[in-house]
This record gives sequence, C-alpha cells and structure tokens, in this order.
Amino acid sequence: METVQKEIKEAALTNNCPECFSNEGLILTFYQKHIKSAWFKKATGEITDKIVCNNCHTTIYPVRWTEDIERVREFYLKTVENPKTYFKLTKLTVFILLGIVIAAIVVFVLMQKQLLLV
Repeated sequence: METVQKEIKEAALTNNCPECFSNEGLILTFYQKHIKSAWFKKATGEITDKIVCNNCHTTIYPVRWTEDIERVREFYLKTVENPKTYFKLTKLTVFILLGIVIAAIVVFVLMQKQLLLV
C-alpha cells in the first residue's frame, strides 16, 4: 500500500523565519493524504501541512513556530476547503468480483438443473 501526499494549497508567508530571521521565503503548503493499493484508490479527508523557508532551505517544525506563524497557519487552514474524498476500486478488483458473481450464477443455475432432474 502506497501513501501519497498531494498538494492542495500553497501560500507565501511574510513572517520571520525562526532559523535565518528573513521575512521573505516562508512557504506554507497543505497536503491531502491519498492511499493507493492493488485493490483500491482512496483520497482521505486528512490534511497535513508543512512550512519551508526558501532562503535557508529549512523545514520549520511546529516546535519552532512563533505565535505569529501559528496564527497565520490557522487563518490559511480555515481557507482550505474540505478536499473531495473518494474510494475507487481498481480494474483488477472489479474483474475479480465480476468473476466471482458469474461463477456464483453458473453454480446456482447448475444446481437448479440438478434439482429439476431428480
């Protein structure tokens, strides 16, 4: 099973970076979790975020966030619309289920013919 984080929104922040103290270059990105397997594909409602400074090329983890960064993050989180979720079966799963249904119908019809002959 493969988990992928797909970007749904990106915003440039004007807050100071806690590492290099530059007030330009902070990028806040929101991601939606997607799960892929051989049997299905699913987009969940789970939203994650990440703040990166493009000046010092550092990921800013929540431990280093200032109150201003937290406030701005909360604001942008409210602007992110609920992402669309879905659950899709793969072609492999559909063919297997279709084969099972056809086999069940064939067995049922053959058993009915057996009962009529007796």
